Amino acid sequence: MVSMGRTHPVASVRSPAVRPPFYAVTFSVRRFCTLLFIALLACAAAAAQAAQTPATTEQLELIARATEHELQALESPVPFHYQERLEWSWGTETRSVIETSEGRADRIVQFADGPLSSEQQAKQEHRLKKLLSDHDAVKNELQDQKAEMQRRIRMVKAFPKAFFFDFVGRENGLLGFDFRPNPDFSPKDRETQMYRGMEGKVWVEPVHERIVQVQGKLVKDVSFGWGIVGRLNKGGIYEISQTQLSPGIWRITTLNVDVKGRMFFLNSFRFMRRESNSHFRAVSASLTYPAAVQTLLASPLLPEKNHVSSPPAPARSSNQHHSAR
Repeated sequence: MVSMGRTHPVASVRSPAVRPPFYAVTFSVRRFCTLLFIALLACAAAAAQAAQTPATTEQLELIARATEHELQALESPVPFHYQERLEWSWGTETRSVIETSEGRADRIVQFADGPLSSEQQAKQEHRLKKLLSDHDAVKNELQDQKAEMQRRIRMVKAFPKAFFFDFVGRENGLLGFDFRPNPDFSPKDRETQMYRGMEGKVWVEPVHERIVQVQGKLVKDVSFGWGIVGRLNKGGIYEISQTQLSPGIWRITTLNVDVKGRMFFLNSFRFMRRESNSHFRAVSASLTYPAAVQTLLASPLLPEKNHVSSPPAPARSSNQHHSAR
């Protein structure tokens, strides 16, 4: 009979620990990082949502009153002599501008931030002399200005109706609101069509009830005329800001428009205009358009820097704050 003897466990012989393959470790790290990233995004979204609250009825009424004040300023502006620097896609030009109740007169005084050549000077003088002697030239000039003013008025008037507003906070005495398209807004003209695809931020001065700054961006393509007439491409920007020059007197100091699109299926375009206004000097409200043209013809010099007198502020109702431009 064979004795089986005592069996000893094999545990006394240690085997090395089995490690997971490298790709399994990599997958676990990636999965952890992905989950962490999602969690951070969720936290950021929650924080942003907490920071933004829909504008109250009182705040919406403030935006509406500020818009009304901007309309009053556009329709009854306080006239100034000022410097207007324009940047286009092809270069820059600087103009000396004098405003009157009939319209504005202007003269180009710099190209590419440098002095005009003698030939360019002669062209400017010829243009101004024509405005003094050719009634049709004056009529066309003023009609173009009125058409541009009407476009601006339509855009300002539609602003509070075209968007939903979220209050984002107060900074330097201004109230900040994010805005996004109101799907119930129905544009009545081409200028306000772009509001259907625009988001951005607006800052309102609550004491004088003025819109100080608007920063808008097209976040989607916008078609008009059922896409037959044209389209504005996503990514376009519209920015505008104004400054209080003296008590109750506000003026636009910067304007930045840069949009791309197409017209009638074929013609693509880009419109870029960067405007910077400075060197404001108030002029008499009784100044006539021919007198402004003669002033520019006699002296093309720019107005003195930051010299602003204080003409009387336009009348305002008892339940409103200052409403002059």
